[in-house]
Parts: sequence; structure tokens; C-alpha cells
Amino acid sequence: MTAKPTPPPAPSDAEADDVVALEQLVTEYTKLGAELEHIAERRDTIKAILARRFAPGTTTPVGEHKVQVKSGTRRLNTTRLATAYPVVQHPDLYEPRISTAAVKAHLAPIALAEFYDAGAPTVVIL
Repeated sequence: MTAKPTPPPAPSDAEADDVVALEQLVTEYTKLGAELEHIAERRDTIKAILARRFAPGTTTPVGEHKVQVKSGTRRLNTTRLATAYPVVQHPDLYEPRISTAAVKAHLAPIALAEFYDAGAPTVVIL
């Protein structure tokens, strides 16, 4: 015969209140997340409409507001540049950089421990 496990003790009134408060916080957090998602989608839709309506680089008065449409950020396409200017023919355009993949493959984890930086803790509610 196997013994039945003993159930955990019932929470005190203070612990029960704390659990309820935490449940309410988590519920509120998830509801706010859903609302925020909806609001962000609507804002993106409005911005897309305005971007189609007004030319980049312009500021247009609309009612008591102004709509400014900025030109998109220009970035060099390094893949296309590397194809057009290979390192063999243009070494002066390149710079050496440490490869973290190679470092991890060649050094023991204990040796790397001091080189890791930790970010801020993240709270995830599932």
C-alpha cells in the first residue's frame, strides 16, 4: 500500500489575499497588453495611411496638428558592398573583428564567464 501525499497547508488569510492581489495584477497586465496591441495596430494603420497621403520630407498642417513624414533611413547594404568590393581586392575597406562563435569554440566556458554582461531581468507573464 502506498501512502497518500499530505496536501499542503491551507494558506492564511493574508497569503490568500496576496494570491488574489497577484492574480488581479496578472489579469490586469494581460488585459492591458491586449489593449496595447490593438492600439499599436491602429496607430500603425493610421501612420501607413498618412505616409501614403503625404510626400516624404514634408510637414503638412492638418487641423490643429501637423503631419510630418520623414524620409526612410538610408543604410549601406554591406552584403552588396562586399560583393562589389571583395576583401581580396580592397583590404583597406575591411577591419578585423573578433568572432564570438570562434571564441566560444576555442575557449572553455569557465574562461569566458568574466566576459559575459547580463541585461536587466525580464518579467514574462504567460
